[in-house]
Amino acid sequence: MSSAGSRDAQRRSVTELASCVRCGSCKAHCPSYRQEGTEGMGARGRAILLKQFLEGSLEPSALLDERIFTCILCGACNKLCPLGIDVTGAVYEGRRRLSAFNRKRRLLGLGMRLALKRPSLSFRVLQFIEGANEVFPLHRIKPFGVLRQMGITVPGFGLRDGESLFRVPRPRGRVAVFAGCTANFLSPHLGGALIRSLNALRYDVVLPKGEVCCGAPLMGLGLMDDAAELAERNMHVFRKLKVEAVVGLCPTCVHFIRNEYRKLGGEGIVHALDVAQFFAGERLPSDSDTQERRIASRIVYHDPCHALNYLGVSVEPRQILRERGFTVSETERGCCGFGGSFRVLYPELSGSILEERREAYRSADMIVTSCPNCILQLRSGIRDKEVKHLVEIIEEGVKGSRHGRRKHDRKQG
Repeated sequence: MSSAGSRDAQRRSVTELASCVRCGSCKAHCPSYRQEGTEGMGARGRAILLKQFLEGSLEPSALLDERIFTCILCGACNKLCPLGIDVTGAVYEGRRRLSAFNRKRRLLGLGMRLALKRPSLSFRVLQFIEGANEVFPLHRIKPFGVLRQMGITVPGFGLRDGESLFRVPRPRGRVAVFAGCTANFLSPHLGGALIRSLNALRYDVVLPKGEVCCGAPLMGLGLMDDAAELAERNMHVFRKLKVEAVVGLCPTCVHFIRNEYRKLGGEGIVHALDVAQFFAGERLPSDSDTQERRIASRIVYHDPCHALNYLGVSVEPRQILRERGFTVSETERGCCGFGGSFRVLYPELSGSILEERREAYRSADMIVTSCPNCILQLRSGIRDKEVKHLVEIIEEGVKGSRHGRRKHDRKQG
């Protein structure tokens, strides 16, 4: 982001924050405020601090740094504000100005810069660390220790290590997949499930080789210029593709490539869709073989924050699940507490937010969501239940339907 662009963003944030009437609506679903209960740890308190900081009447301090970086960037405050103030936009701007203030976070940012700009090399390093962990106690270093605490293991291959084009006979269209870092490097089976489901609906699928991180982790650390660099690299790859849609496995990625890229570089991937948004518009085959098992299961759908608050996705996943034969039980909605680097920087607060979800989902048999990061977080604290991505449910139905048709054909024969 240019210096002129930064000044414009700062002026825009100050102007918006000045219109705040301090009604407190933004605090209602703020995850950190729900845990801490203090004004400075809520959206309204942060808005007041940010206005003073951005207009120059408040100097940087350790306390200010903590207040601004303990925001989990869920976007609930933006959605609840009756005046439409972009509170999280002001948080991003505040973090840009505070990005060099905290030494530990500065080191984390340096590591993430190196990792996200060279994803394939970083994946190989992670694989090495996985194998060397018993010899060299790398888990004592905080980011690697968090991976171990969460039970995360690095697979032997990445999603984009294989083919990049998956064709079907007589295709009805072509779709690109934005895998995102978690699905590509930690959960490649989710990408496989998405590709197979799209192929089953007779879409050719493109898995672009040049895709890099969406930039959300760097932007969350205040590293706007680095996030803008990744945005340009992704736009260079995806703007050349002739596809009906770009389907993402992670709502954060979809929100960034569609909405935040416009702020970073003036252009976003406008036809980017969350998995639930895309498949809700498709006629999925019915699968009667597992209908009884599904009706007997009590499942809850966990709304990823960015899907709910930025993409407006809530009805679609529940519609898909009910069409698959599931009975969906509703609970109070809330953040899982992951928040990318938030889990690394503030593990106690992250754990407290996760505990709230664990209690809310106690009586469920299974949890379904559409965010691979939410899955990692929920599984780390909820060990007695299945936690699945929505695309796995979609693929099960597609496979079950094909199996049912084959059995029917054999009987008819």
